[in-house]
Amino acid sequence: MKITERRNRQTIAVLTGDIVRSTSIPDEEYEDLLYTLHNQLSYICNQHKHNEHQVMRGDSFQIIIHDPHNASLYALLLRTSLKERSSDFDCRISIGIGDNDVIRHTVGNSTGEAFTHSGRALDLMKNETLIISSSDNSFNEHFHLLTKYVDNQVSEMTERQCAIAYLKLKDRKLKQIDIAKLLNTKRESISRSIKAAKLDLLEEYVLLFHKKVDELFI
Repeated sequence: MKITERRNRQTIAVLTGDIVRSTSIPDEEYEDLLYTLHNQLSYICNQHKHNEHQVMRGDSFQIIIHDPHNASLYALLLRTSLKERSSDFDCRISIGIGDNDVIRHTVGNSTGEAFTHSGRALDLMKNETLIISSSDNSFNEHFHLLTKYVDNQVSEMTERQCAIAYLKLKDRKLKQIDIAKLLNTKRESISRSIKAAKLDLLEEYVLLFHKKVDELFI
């Protein structure tokens, strides 16, 4: 996706990611995965007029986030939207936070601190599927273990739990009865899933991330 070159010093987040085990997914299922991924990328870019994304090699993507306090929310929306479609779908995401030097005509060719943090951390990822890095060591230390727990939590969630998490994260005003209607089930079933998956902790994590990014970087 082409964008105009801009030079300005501001804090942004960059999400760099790729599909987990993409080569083992059957073609018809892979089309569903890509459709879901592109929908979510478009949704994220519609949340801020300068947000941009690019998909590379079919199974890799990068997003420039100009509302960086929402970066963890967008990462979780991406993962839960994929995992609700199939337990075989998931993606690795590396969130980098920092100043941008220049955003060039394509996202993939842009440079700056956030791009460097995001790309390097993705290359170093082993068993993780979510990681956050920045130039602020206190922020990194604060969120390193928290993010490990959140990563493990999302990885173990069922398709139904991911569907509920996606709706809760996307619209915090939704009540359990509203989610039940959207998913064509009973409110009691939604309540049990929320408790079993500890979905309230995901919301707390997103709110804390939002607060800390605003305090330290904005």
